[in-house]
Amino acid sequence: MRISIEKEKFLNSISIVSKAISNKPNLNTSGHILIDATKGFIRLLANNEDMAIQGIVDGEIIEEGMVGVDARLLNDIIRKIPDGMINLFYNEREDEDAIKVLIESDNIKFNISGKQGYLFSDLPEIERDNKLEISQYALKDIIRRTIFCTAVSSVNKVLEGELFVIKNGVFRVEAVEQSRVAIRQIEINNTESDNRLIIKGTSLNELIKIISDDTEAMIDIYFMQNNVVFEFDSNIIVMRLIEGNFFDSSNLKYNDYITKVEVNKKNLYECLDRTTLIARDGDKKSVKFDIKDNNLNVSVISSIGSINENIDIEKEGEDIEINFNPKLFIDALKAIDDETVTIYLIGKKFPCFIRKEDVYNYVILPVLG
Repeated sequence: MRISIEKEKFLNSISIVSKAISNKPNLNTSGHILIDATKGFIRLLANNEDMAIQGIVDGEIIEEGMVGVDARLLNDIIRKIPDGMINLFYNEREDEDAIKVLIESDNIKFNISGKQGYLFSDLPEIERDNKLEISQYALKDIIRRTIFCTAVSSVNKVLEGELFVIKNGVFRVEAVEQSRVAIRQIEINNTESDNRLIIKGTSLNELIKIISDDTEAMIDIYFMQNNVVFEFDSNIIVMRLIEGNFFDSSNLKYNDYITKVEVNKKNLYECLDRTTLIARDGDKKSVKFDIKDNNLNVSVISSIGSINENIDIEKEGEDIEINFNPKLFIDALKAIDDETVTIYLIGKKFPCFIRKEDVYNYVILPVLG
């Protein structure tokens, strides 16, 4: 194999594809990406147990071939080479699994170990009949406003994922953790698509690091039986779906609230942020909301001190005292851009709802005791 690629394009594709490298120590291709020039174009490919990423790079194929290279080492080498064209090649050596890869730029030459290309798994065949097109910004925005609610590790793997529901021209994303729920939805220009799937949160976190903030840039989503595919620019990302039954959000009832509060989001956020200086795990890490008339009193008494603050509100319904973990409230408020938020409370032992009809619903369980 012998190829020539411009540095910045090469480096950008390496950075994207490397997000899917496998770190399993018992895997022969662990930590490596595949450079493949056998299909008439140059592609980079990496995959792990949860997802695979393929990137297409503009360049010249002088001689076809494919080789695996340590992703971190390749990234460091290309990054430290001066701008310009980079030549990469290796000579096929029969019956040798370990091969040498030569990287050249002007007077610089690197000689590093490589892996045989046949060791790498390819992308699954992509079924393109079930498709949704959406702006990259819209997808990125709805994920980042819910992803904090997924569990990093759980016995119940469903809790590690986000639920995507596409139906009747609405795209809804839901995430559930032990003490909270995050739900957002947007309208889309597709009334035909009808899909329900669970995607791992860690994979979606990598996706939103890659896709654009440009509202004009589009991304195609293909829904398959065991995978979901995201195709944009010159990249294809395939994610394995999580099997299981997701939490039924239709059971979340807020209409029977006893107290409704409208409050300035910035004021509440800054107040709760201050309480984290005092709230500690050993003290159940909770703050008390004491809602009376048009005042919200937020207080903490812990082993290291206390804080007490009053915030003006508009209240409808009963006075109530209720305790919350401040971090859960802060995370929800960070995901909301509105100047004013509406909070619905249905009792001191029941969840509260921070919601805006047909846009978002953040559900937070109180701290009991």
